[in-house]
Amino acid sequence: MTKKHVWRIKKEYFRQLNTGEKSLEVRVGYAAVKKVHEGDTITFENYGPNLFEVLRVQRYDSFKELLAREGVEQVLPGMTEDGALRILREIYPADREALGVYAFELKPIDEKPKLKKYVASELLKADENKMFSKLVYDSYCATDWISEDYPEHCDHFYTKYVPGIFDGTREIITMYYGDDFAGMIVLKKDLVTKDGDDPAAAKPEMERKICTLYVSPRYQNKGIATQLIEASFAWLGTDKPLASIADYKISQFKRLIEKYGWKQTQVLDVGYYNDKYSEIVFNGQI
Repeated sequence: MTKKHVWRIKKEYFRQLNTGEKSLEVRVGYAAVKKVHEGDTITFENYGPNLFEVLRVQRYDSFKELLAREGVEQVLPGMTEDGALRILREIYPADREALGVYAFELKPIDEKPKLKKYVASELLKADENKMFSKLVYDSYCATDWISEDYPEHCDHFYTKYVPGIFDGTREIITMYYGDDFAGMIVLKKDLVTKDGDDPAAAKPEMERKICTLYVSPRYQNKGIATQLIEASFAWLGTDKPLASIADYKISQFKRLIEKYGWKQTQVLDVGYYNDKYSEIVFNGQI
């Protein structure tokens, strides 16, 4: 049975493998390395969707033997044998080289997983309960870190966002590459009475809000945020939704703000959400 392995690699070496400039990836005999066999696949972290088939695995006793048998160009293109030997031994000192040297002949697999959109409420209607549960779990795990900026994030996620999917006042839309979580957006469409209004006299207003937008770092600058934003417009019924952004993150969202003509309408002082940052509000009042 073939297996899929996840490795790390320097950006230049990944480029060379992906373009076919080189065909061999060299490792030493760590336990995980020894588990990779011909026919398995390898994906390299942090470079978006990618997949390589392992065509051949060859073991050598030393880097010098490897370079003599395989040739420098397939290992470190453009290097001399002495230069390649020096670089390999800088990466893997003598005690690591003694574990055995493994050359993996790799071939890029052109077919890459397609980007898919999942809408939480649609999964429920289709009784796709496992995928719904995965969507919820992945969405929270990907955004747990923002609890530093919004200490009540966990409470809101599980007591408001998720229950709201069942009553139609909340929605979570996600993007996946295959099974790999790429991004998500949490939306709110509900009648609210603003703070400060007289509850007895005020009429609730429909609040159409983007609560959270997140794109995994490895999938940024691929148009995913735009797809999520525009999907939110369809569900919210407006391209000027209420949204708030911590002041130190404004530069990250500048292009989206300008693209859709969002207007700053309010500033929430430090202390409203946390004791570190003020919050910039667009397209309405919180």
